[in-house]
Amino acid sequence: MKIILLPTAEAVVEINKYVCSEGHNPHHCHEIGKVESAIATAFYPGTYPFALGGLAKVAGALCFYLVQSHAFVDGNKRTGALTAITFLNQHGLDLLYPLDEERGVNALADVIEGCAASRIKRDELIEWFETHKVALEDE
Repeated sequence: MKIILLPTAEAVVEINKYVCSEGHNPHHCHEIGKVESAIATAFYPGTYPFALGGLAKVAGALCFYLVQSHAFVDGNKRTGALTAITFLNQHGLDLLYPLDEERGVNALADVIEGCAASRIKRDELIEWFETHKVALEDE
């Protein structure tokens, strides 16, 4: 399998700008090196099937490291999730997860919040992405 596009730090910063503007929140990157480090760590060693074992697992690691890096003033969780989902979408995958209508929360928001609060470990988030991946419909 050939990787179509790896996220760049600049692309992740643009995603953060987008999620912040959607929430009418300020955008500011504390340190671009934190974003670069998160990307490099998720993609180590950089070729398929990756040390983590596949695209969904790499997306989970990417999300984890971006959320944990706290590279941005605001939107770290949304940026991590959107970057990971965009990466999956570029490779014909998506996430399918339930909505808890009683609480008004979806499972993705729950797991990302747990990651940010250090209740969800890296390997748990990686496995969550793996078990919730689905192929995108052919158009």
